[in-house]
Amino acid sequence: MDSSSSDSDEEANICFVAGTVHNFTLEESNEEVDLFDIHSLWEAYQEAISNNGMIESTYKTMKRNYKNACKEIELMQQEKTSLNDISLKNTKLL
Repeated sequence: MDSSSSDSDEEANICFVAGTVHNFTLEESNEEVDLFDIHSLWEAYQEAISNNGMIESTYKTMKRNYKNACKEIELMQQEKTSLNDISLKNTKLL
């Protein structure tokens, strides 16, 4: 697998996660932040930290899944090559 494909897949996953969290935040938090109210700023800060934790967790899971999928693809490609070699040998024997 080439690195440009890996980079674009990873970028797409990050965009998906960001979009998911962004939509969640918009749906869950309809309050506006008063920039001059320390309590409002503190709550917004705590929400941002919470969202960051969700993004980080989702990113780690997706990164792990991506690596596993890449390994599985590589194994399947090796198996395909092996089966093609066996098929070619069997064809020559006939």
